[in-house]
Amino acid sequence: MFDRDREWSELTAFASDPGPEATMAVVSGRRRQGKSFLLDALARAGDGFYFCAYEATEAESLRRFGDELALYTRSAAPLRFDRWEAAVDALLALGREGPLPVVVDEFPYLARHSPSLPSVLQVAYGPRRPERRESRTRLLLCGSSLAFMGGLLSGTSPLRGRASLELVVHPLDFRKAAEFWGIGDPRLAVLVHSVVGGTPAYRREFVRDDTPSGIEDFDAWICRTVLSPSSPLYREARYLLADESDLRDRAIYHSVLSAIASGNCTSGRIASFLARPTGDITHPLTVLQDCGLVRRQTDAFRKNRSKWDQKMGIGHLERLWMILRLLAERGTDVTQARPVCFSAAGFTPELRAAERRGEVVLVGLERLYGGE
Repeated sequence: MFDRDREWSELTAFASDPGPEATMAVVSGRRRQGKSFLLDALARAGDGFYFCAYEATEAESLRRFGDELALYTRSAAPLRFDRWEAAVDALLALGREGPLPVVVDEFPYLARHSPSLPSVLQVAYGPRRPERRESRTRLLLCGSSLAFMGGLLSGTSPLRGRASLELVVHPLDFRKAAEFWGIGDPRLAVLVHSVVGGTPAYRREFVRDDTPSGIEDFDAWICRTVLSPSSPLYREARYLLADESDLRDRAIYHSVLSAIASGNCTSGRIASFLARPTGDITHPLTVLQDCGLVRRQTDAFRKNRSKWDQKMGIGHLERLWMILRLLAERGTDVTQARPVCFSAAGFTPELRAAERRGEVVLVGLERLYGGE
């Protein structure tokens, strides 16, 4: 397990909660982040029950659920359920003796073929229901469809207010990703992160620990991994979109992602790249953000501009000073404000001298990755 101390702490605290009644948690996150690994480890550590759903009909899922529950309880006879109400009550019965983790992984697969399942859980976890009050089952529902899992507890969803824990397993941040990939060169680290992000499985399962040996190997590494038709990474983008069952016209979402990957990072430029009006891509962008495939960040000083591949000089600092003067003239207290410049390309000697005088904070790749 790498850098999942916070998530593990949250999960173990939930699973061992000595409270007097059954509780529910919702765990989500994009595929390949290690959710199933964490939850399987949690179930094993707490001697709990782990069930991973498949893409199957309701009847088949209920049959598999009964078979696996029978193995877990060492039942002498097969367990058969013809409806989810009885199956959920069987899960509640597991926790009669004390807190017990019970994991239902890939929950969206079940709900897709049993749309009433969230309502079944709502009734089962009713605050005055005896079966819940007599159980200390710690039920964890897990899924990779962020749009679906996020909607489980929102708005008018039947499960709104029923969960006592909502945990999102995020990709590793850029510093931890560099450590995970074993990359010490900040320039190489940022290039690799810009392609594969912080998804742990991409290093081990997808490229079999093939990491670029240095900055000079980066292009060759891209060709033999990301751009190789025999590599799982080659088709990963379309599979990530396929996980989101609520997306209808996937072609427009692929096109928007392609535009962003080509360097078009504003709504106007994306629309121009696709030869469409800006209004046509507003909804796809919003959906991609909800799915966790796109993240929006706004320049604090000037919209739609980015302070990244340009070597910064004293002119940039003078512009920041001008902004501070304007703010001061409008009555804003700027006595504690310090200008900050970010660049991956470096800073001029004049700007470095200003930093030594304490007039500006300069943030380059070395500083981002922990150096000075």
